[in-house]
Amino acid sequence: MESAVFGLIGVVIGSLLTIAKEWWFQQRRAKKDATYLSIKVSCELLKFAGSCANVAGDSGEEDGNGCCIPRTSTPSFKPEMFDVEWKALPDRLMFEILDLPFKIEQADETISGVYEYVAGPPDYSEWYEERQLQYATLGLFALNVAAQLRSYVGLTFASDDNCYPRGYLEQKKALIEKKRAQLIETDC
Repeated sequence: MESAVFGLIGVVIGSLLTIAKEWWFQQRRAKKDATYLSIKVSCELLKFAGSCANVAGDSGEEDGNGCCIPRTSTPSFKPEMFDVEWKALPDRLMFEILDLPFKIEQADETISGVYEYVAGPPDYSEWYEERQLQYATLGLFALNVAAQLRSYVGLTFASDDNCYPRGYLEQKKALIEKKRAQLIETDC
């Protein structure tokens, strides 16, 4: 009888050790998945923000007909192209990343509306201003999400708050918003 009890205790302890080992390896793998995802996606978000800064600085150039055309194309962000384990992220952070293409689509629709109903040739200045504002906003959003990603896995850098596009995008956005606020005040 004693040997049966010891055998049963051995089986229980062995099972518990196996479960603990599997849990430990799963946690370790989840952390590696989250770290890889954070590095890969935050690098792409930084590239996207840099491209947004290019758009925010684009006031166009004159074509052969005397009309203003853009010098830079608008960037895209396609999270479905990344081979990463999205479930390794908290829900809110995962949503912000996966929702970025929709935010880009909304910005493009707003910009198109300004082009169609507000801006006019030859310089289309209202269109360029709206394009600059929308992409400055998108670039800042991407930088914030990239910082959250890196922070989630403990990869913060001293330069995060002072990276090149952040200051430029903040300045560009503030300048446009100030100009619009002044226009509203003068109209009232």
